[in-house]
Amino acid sequence: MKTLRTARVRWTVLFGALVAGLWPSWVPHARAAEYKLQPGEVLELSVAGIPELRQRLTIMIDGDISVPLMGDIQARGKTLAEVREKIREMLPKLSLNIRTPSGEQQTVVAPGEISLVMAEYRPVYIIGDVSKPGEQRYSPGMSVRQAVSLAGGYDLQRFRMESPILATADLRGEYENLWVDLAQGQSTIARLRAELDGKTQIDTASLEKLPIPSRVQEQIAQIEQDLLKSRLDDYKKEVGFLKEAQRITDERLIAIQDQFRKETEAAKFDTDEIERISELNKRGVVPLTRAVETRRLSLTTSTRALQVGVEVEKSKRDRLEAERSVVRLADQRRSDLTRELQDATIKLAQTRTKLSAVGEKLLYTGVVRSQLVRGTGGKPQAVLHRHGPSGVEVIHVDEDAELQPGDTVEIELRLEYEFQPSNK
Repeated sequence: MKTLRTARVRWTVLFGALVAGLWPSWVPHARAAEYKLQPGEVLELSVAGIPELRQRLTIMIDGDISVPLMGDIQARGKTLAEVREKIREMLPKLSLNIRTPSGEQQTVVAPGEISLVMAEYRPVYIIGDVSKPGEQRYSPGMSVRQAVSLAGGYDLQRFRMESPILATADLRGEYENLWVDLAQGQSTIARLRAELDGKTQIDTASLEKLPIPSRVQEQIAQIEQDLLKSRLDDYKKEVGFLKEAQRITDERLIAIQDQFRKETEAAKFDTDEIERISELNKRGVVPLTRAVETRRLSLTTSTRALQVGVEVEKSKRDRLEAERSVVRLADQRRSDLTRELQDATIKLAQTRTKLSAVGEKLLYTGVVRSQLVRGTGGKPQAVLHRHGPSGVEVIHVDEDAELQPGDTVEIELRLEYEFQPSNK
């Protein structure tokens, strides 16, 4: 029993000296003493001479670790030394039975025989312009440069596989097509504005001079000018048809009104004639049949006058509808032109946005291609997101800055040239 205890004590002293000699190379002493444990990290517990007690203790989300024979101990927010001291304070109070080749023996653990070290820190995360963004295993003393190296290097490395030369060719074609779309869009807007203003010519002076062949831009403008003339001619013809219909309605109304006047006069004459014949009939001058015939003719004339009156009212309504059709055509045309102008303006703005984006990509791939040839690149910027006592801290650091467990590093590559999109 004494021999076993002596061997364990010697092994503990040797193990402690070994740990003490290696610990400064892992984490600076002052920083290791200040570092607070967090969920997700793993500690390793061992007792000299008792391999059965070697355990990896994961700090759970509630901050506890489950220690054999002791139960749960709160570790979150505490230093490694504080947790180690807690275990050294509680474990020696327990009487342990260990198995040996000769059977079970009872022993008591001395505080110096208990070791608790960091087995696994929280990972660090790297995002942004790197080849393989994501989670990286943390090693004490790890710098931003080393984390980027583990992530496959900066984003520039990816272009060595994606062939920026082929990408440039595709982007160049899209870029030139967008300039043509821009010329088409601004010519369409100029044509719609000319239609709204009642002009017969497009204001070509308002068109931007674009980096496409002048012949192409002139052809686009000429096509819009021809379309303007065609649409104006169609509108004039439509207005002419409505005006002609209105003229015919006016002539018909005049004719019916003249007929109505004549029929009204005839009806009045027949009424007067009935009164005269009735008076003569009373005096016995004319027979009764003459009075009856006169009344029948008067009724026919009055009915015809009434029918013509109805036709007059209908012709008036037709004339009013013809007038409204001319106004309605003009209003509908202006509404349609306004809507087309709005759609064309939105489309032109979208084309400018796409043009700016493709231009930036084209410049970026061009710069990357030149940097691949020269073997140079823009200086990267690193932004560190670190959880502190008051929340997440955002720190701008260089490549040699030292990381801590749980840090998130955002990498942004700066090109040697900046793209300035046109605001025209």
